[in-house]
Amino acid sequence: DEDASAHSCAIARYMGTGVFVTVTVPADKVEEFLKVMEADVKGSRAEKGCQRFDLLDLGDNKFSFYEVYENADAMAHHKTLPHYKGWADFKAANMDTVGASQTVVKFATAGPFP
Repeated sequence: DEDASAHSCAIARYMGTGVFVTVTVPADKVEEFLKVMEADVKGSRAEKGCQRFDLLDLGDNKFSFYEVYENADAMAHHKTLPHYKGWADFKAANMDTVGASQTVVKFATAGPFP
């Protein structure tokens, strides 16, 4: 039906691509992690292709990042920027703990809805 088709097109126009990353940070590294992530969150939110970037504190030194970008190109560009490198360097320096704990879920958004 015509209304359903128009609705599908509207949703498709707004779909983004995202990632939900979860890590556990050793207690003695939380302060450093939060400093690194403050720069990553602020820098990411300033990117033209970034639609959303949130850092979530799940308790017990467990954190998740919820990131949404306009498209795969915008997400790939994000990984070339200095604020992302800060996170990548922190993870590499703590690969036995932070890196080993990391889980990643990739997704496409399904909205917004009218």
